[in-house]
Amino acid sequence: MTLNFNLVDEPWIPCIFPDGSKAHLGLLDVLGRAHEIKEIYDPSPLVVMALHRLLLTILHRNFLVSNPGDWKIIWQQGCWDVQILSGYFDRWRHRFNLFDRVRPFYQVHQMAEVREPLSVQKLVEEAASGNNPTLFDHSCKNAPTPVTAGFAARYVVTYQSFALGGGVSQPENFTHAPLVRGYSVLVLGDNLFETLAFNILVYTRERPVPGKGKDDLPIWEQEPQPQPTKGPIKPKGYLDYLTWQSRRICLLPDPRTGQVIDCQILQNRRLADDFCEDPFMAYNRDEKRGIFPRKIDQDKALWRDCQALLEMPEASSAFLRPEIFNWIARLRNFQAIDPNRVLFFAVAGLGADRAKVFLWRHERLPLPLAYLEDKDLLSKLQGAIVLAEDVAWILRRFLQNVARLLVSLGEGNSMGPDSKAVRQAADNLLKNWAPARLYFSQLETPFRRLMLALPGDQADDGEGGIDYGGNELPKWKKVLRQAAKGAFMIVTSGLGGEVRILKAVAQVEDRFLTALAAKTSAGGEDETPA
Repeated sequence: MTLNFNLVDEPWIPCIFPDGSKAHLGLLDVLGRAHEIKEIYDPSPLVVMALHRLLLTILHRNFLVSNPGDWKIIWQQGCWDVQILSGYFDRWRHRFNLFDRVRPFYQVHQMAEVREPLSVQKLVEEAASGNNPTLFDHSCKNAPTPVTAGFAARYVVTYQSFALGGGVSQPENFTHAPLVRGYSVLVLGDNLFETLAFNILVYTRERPVPGKGKDDLPIWEQEPQPQPTKGPIKPKGYLDYLTWQSRRICLLPDPRTGQVIDCQILQNRRLADDFCEDPFMAYNRDEKRGIFPRKIDQDKALWRDCQALLEMPEASSAFLRPEIFNWIARLRNFQAIDPNRVLFFAVAGLGADRAKVFLWRHERLPLPLAYLEDKDLLSKLQGAIVLAEDVAWILRRFLQNVARLLVSLGEGNSMGPDSKAVRQAADNLLKNWAPARLYFSQLETPFRRLMLALPGDQADDGEGGIDYGGNELPKWKKVLRQAAKGAFMIVTSGLGGEVRILKAVAQVEDRFLTALAAKTSAGGEDETPA
């Protein structure tokens, strides 16, 4: 029995409509009806990010954007030309069959050198499989569950971008797929057409990934199908990169039902270590290490990374913001979009250690377009983040003093609070208390409000310029003060009512409140703990 599941027509991409209804659509319907769709949604943000990259590749292949004027024409049309898309899919439909016997989509044909197939759950890096912790579901290696062709298709696409390195393979051991290297950004519009349009940037031989012109093709157009390589290589261009095949995958469906239980996986193409041209990633710039992607920090919410995400490009900057933000700034200057419009952007990525996923991160933040070009405004926002970090330091330092006093005042302990043993024991206590988590968890919503309000909070600075934040920054300081007090109270009130505990807290609390008030006062005077 010959199985067919053609991604052009079969429903497999999960969509949400403005009225809240949901449906799975094929590629042609998703793009042709993008203006009717609110967004693509999947429980995994990794899937959402990977699907957008696939859709962007198809659009780049059909709609040329070589300058802001090209983009503005597309934007004013308000939808993608279905006739153009239909013609393209008619030509390449045979390459979008998930179970094609010759070139199955994003896969290779069955590999004789693979003796034992793997559970298809292996494609779901964020699921429980082998020694992976569960992040999104409770499937496991010992009880594999058949998945639909649509589910398998979504994760074949996602795995090519997010597969983790580590483990034996051929022709070399497994290496990280491109998007494991750092987190990715996606600019969001009011509907799927707008989202895709905002993320279509200038595509030439030089930008955003230098390429070889006619040789830069999506993987399904490349002839012959690229063979696995040993050693790092660079993409042929932007479209080759967006459809990068980091793995050789072969789904093994049940011929009776079309559902998938097993698959085969081998290493395929290793991206060059020095490739740092993904327009949706933020990068660090270091004199010794050069340029490298910023990674997910498990102890730090992404809103605290706004400096790296929004900082304007300068030769001396330690950060390179995602190129997509530079493109949106160009569109704003070109008056292709309303300069006062407020967009949103999504940030998604995963954290991994020793070939295991330990966290994923997905956040949405507001993006008033003024932040992309107004240095003074951005400086005020960055100052607000720095202040939040400073208050966190004050909270930690004074609770560290509490912990040291608790240990030194403990029964049978004659050591002073500054002895090495006491410091180590106190640090362990502080780690268990996790005051930073208590503190920062209260700030995400107020920070979003600050981002939205700050551009409109303007006053004359007396020198012909604009001063931002006269009303909003005092509110932010109050929020920080209350959050730090709350975290301090939660920790100390949970310690119990023993005399030594009350004594330790009493010795520290007044000094903590004094330092906190000084730091978050109108003048924001520095007051560091003793």
